[in-house]
Amino acid sequence: MKDITRIGKTHSRLLAAQGEGVDSKWIKNWTNPFPVETEAWLAEPGVQELIAMGKRLRARLSSLPVHFNADKFAFEHTWKVRTLQSAEAFAFGFFDGLQPVFYHTEPIGDDQVLRFYDNCPVFAAQIEQNKSATIEHRNYRESKQMKKNLASFRKLSGFAGATQKDFEAAYAGCAFDVAVRGVFDEWCALFDDEMLLSMDYFQDLKHFYRKSHGHALSHEIAAPLLQDIFHTMKQRVLGKSDFEGYFRFAHAETILPLAALLNVSYFDRHASDKEGHFRADTPLELALQRKFKSSALSPFAANIGFVLYECTSEEGQSSATSSRFKVKTLLNERNVEFFECKGQTLCPFEVLENIFHRWIYEFNFDEHCAIP
Repeated sequence: MKDITRIGKTHSRLLAAQGEGVDSKWIKNWTNPFPVETEAWLAEPGVQELIAMGKRLRARLSSLPVHFNADKFAFEHTWKVRTLQSAEAFAFGFFDGLQPVFYHTEPIGDDQVLRFYDNCPVFAAQIEQNKSATIEHRNYRESKQMKKNLASFRKLSGFAGATQKDFEAAYAGCAFDVAVRGVFDEWCALFDDEMLLSMDYFQDLKHFYRKSHGHALSHEIAAPLLQDIFHTMKQRVLGKSDFEGYFRFAHAETILPLAALLNVSYFDRHASDKEGHFRADTPLELALQRKFKSSALSPFAANIGFVLYECTSEEGQSSATSSRFKVKTLLNERNVEFFECKGQTLCPFEVLENIFHRWIYEFNFDEHCAIP
């Protein structure tokens, strides 16, 4: 809602500043297409994307039952309404139409699995509410590159008095236009490629330190989710569960820490500080070489999946290995290969379990999150 309000205020300032020769027809005719009343809802493109994702997964796992059964499937979401809407859209695609599906959510303040970041006082004190934790993001506002961005924005918009807040609000407007409306010639027309690439890095400076590898606790607090995932798979491996599918719907604040915990999101460990390590003074040409890009790791409908396979052994193998469980890990529907799995996308369950043993069996969320 803050972004929607800021976009509206910046538009009013832009409108008042027109008359300096730029093409301002859209500015004069623009009305805010992002109602505050529905700001927490899943946008229509998101609904369609989740339906399509459900259909794709159904096609991939065609052997699963086509009807919802509470003894076979679980759907969980957070207390935010858009995560329920995401679950509903996905289920519509997965089960090929409307079906009575049971959706479970934990009460506000009790969800350590999907909203772990809301339930860790140490994280709140040391990172979320601590401005120094994301100091590189704040310092980038004062960087040479950002000053250059603002100068370009003033020129492209014809708004000589535009502030940094106006610039950031316009960037949010551009992002919403592209994601929700598929529009590229309104707010986005006020940016050139260099400005957009710089702002993408600016956003990553925040996400990296608050939701990923920037601070250990920023991603370690995703351990309860990984523990829950492996627990449900282990129950099936041990023959204690007949579940066919466990689906959880949450947020970027959930996806990015989990991706970091799995170590699939960051390969920018530079040899020295001189090379730039997610710093405010990192030159743009170096920043563009980074592998960590939150827009790619956690786009709309971002997802991480673990597909458990029961594989029968080839003839001649001992009866003790006649049935082996393997796991395929997916990041945004693409295969993930772990080094320890020796180049195989299907990794033996016990190998994958051993890779993340520390987080599954040793990390105590309550101990790490308790303020002494």
